[in-house]
Amino acid sequence: MNCGVCVKNSSYIDEGNDLYGMIEEIIQLTYPFTPNLHIVLIKYRWVDPIRGMKVHPRYHLVDVNFKKLYQKDDPFILAQQSIQVYFTEYPSMKRDKADWMVVRKIKARRVVDESK
Repeated sequence: MNCGVCVKNSSYIDEGNDLYGMIEEIIQLTYPFTPNLHIVLIKYRWVDPIRGMKVHPRYHLVDVNFKKLYQKDDPFILAQQSIQVYFTEYPSMKRDKADWMVVRKIKARRVVDESK
């Protein structure tokens, strides 16, 4: 709940170039001729980096608005490309912040080893 991902842009200059999204669907592909080969595709809803994202100039806090989605037809990424983030709503009653959420990058608690 309220967890999503961040994908670093190739420039790595600042947070304003990153993409932020929430999981929409998880698909696992199994190939019949190689039963040990599984590929997991994760489909995301991406926030538009131009209209749906703001970076505070002084504190570098990233705000996203999931009512302004990215319209490109490229919803999938590999897990190795992503950074886990948490989205939280503003505790404000002001209308200008009603649709916006603050992004906080977090570290995963642990890695599950499926090879056993």
